Amino acid sequence: MAFMEIKVTKDIAQDLTILTVSGMVSAKEMNVALLDFYEKGPTSLLLWDMSQSDVGKIKASDLEAFAQLSTELGGQRKGGRTAVFAPADLQFGLARMSEILTENKSSPFELKVFRSRELAMDWLQGKREDEQVTSRA
Repeated sequence: MAFMEIKVTKDIAQDLTILTVSGMVSAKEMNVALLDFYEKGPTSLLLWDMSQSDVGKIKASDLEAFAQLSTELGGQRKGGRTAVFAPADLQFGLARMSEILTENKSSPFELKVFRSRELAMDWLQGKREDEQVTSRA
């Protein structure tokens, strides 16, 4: 797979940013993308679309560092929501680990992982609250 790229789509009307990641994921580039998101005026809603990414080189220590950074910066989005769309098994598993690490750090925003982009968007917009959102869709 090619080098990592992140396409940023911002919808001010919906207070939503979509970060579409493709290629081989680098922990350094993910951290840079997160810092950039916060420096440019974060939206309350954030979707990480990992469906086109290769996460095969990500380590547990990378997830721990990313969860720490996102929690530290997350005060700017208190009460916000982050969804991760990760349809492949490895993407989903690593994203769930990140979700748990973020929860353990008492993040100021909610984070949920989805195999379905539609479910992720519905949850971000408050259309789905009570169903098992992390199950296979």
